Amino acid sequence: MRILLAGNRGYLGSVLEQSLLRDGHEVVGLDTGFFDDAPVQPREDVRRAGPDHLAGCDAVVNLAALCNDACGELSAAATHRINGHAAVRLARLAKHLGVRTYVLASSCSVYGAARSGELTERDAVAPQTAYALSKVEAEEQVLRLADAAFAPVALRFATLFGDAPSFRSDIMVNRIALTASRWGEIRMSGEGLLWRPLLHVRDAARAVRRVLDTGGTAVGGQVFNVGFPEQNHRVADVVRMACELLPDVTVTKVPAPDNRSYAVNFDKFHTAFADFTSTCTAAEGLREVVRAYRLRLRHTLEEAGTGWAGTDRREGLLARRRSGDLDADFHWNAPSPAVA
Repeated sequence: MRILLAGNRGYLGSVLEQSLLRDGHEVVGLDTGFFDDAPVQPREDVRRAGPDHLAGCDAVVNLAALCNDACGELSAAATHRINGHAAVRLARLAKHLGVRTYVLASSCSVYGAARSGELTERDAVAPQTAYALSKVEAEEQVLRLADAAFAPVALRFATLFGDAPSFRSDIMVNRIALTASRWGEIRMSGEGLLWRPLLHVRDAARAVRRVLDTGGTAVGGQVFNVGFPEQNHRVADVVRMACELLPDVTVTKVPAPDNRSYAVNFDKFHTAFADFTSTCTAAEGLREVVRAYRLRLRHTLEEAGTGWAGTDRREGLLARRRSGDLDADFHWNAPSPAVA
């Protein structure tokens, strides 16, 4: 297939692109390149995607977004335009041009505050942040476009973890592994009783591949929670796993301003794709990230001092703003430089 992959330079996008190319698919990458030290492809904003990007494409995978609650707080308006309006606009354009399949990356964070039980796609969403609200709005409008010729699918991913070419330190498992490795300390919010569903970034890429392989048949117009039931964990569970991996680590409890807590049911996705199995547990993911830190990430993070550089997406965006590279709405202030 020829696939437009919006957000191909991001955390999930970098893993998915490798997988698609490895299997002989043609990938048209579209990415703003916020976190590339040097451009490896033209910087292209999903808000400005046009027909030329979709020429000859069989499918669109839209991962392009301000990628978490912390980034969304920097500008609710820009978050809505990028994560919501641009996602819907791209879907409408794809449909108009005869693209068959459109996969929208969404998030289990749409479920919001603490509730009992494992939440299914039939449960009401309760977005508490600009990021989560933007995802809900995009889902609703994109899925309404479904018809016999156009199959949009929204995938609500569990919280991702694991190593990737475009690494992120601002997600739970990765941050726990890195703070334990860098400073021998884990700072845990409160008693660590909040629930999070977890999913390795490689398994998230595999989920997208499974949808693409169907061509949207039988799943178009639907939303799916993506993850594994055994990987619903309390924060304290993951901290305990890290302490077992690195026994000399200390745990410091800090105030917990975040009350979002959700365990999620994934039966619908596993019914549609019965042989979809996990390749990496949270404990294995911690070990993987610790290894990546020791072999590859240590030098980059040490140069950042007490910070995280671009591996923390919010920190990276703020740095781009301070330097004048980006304006308040996350547009580049200078033309894209030549690609090496």
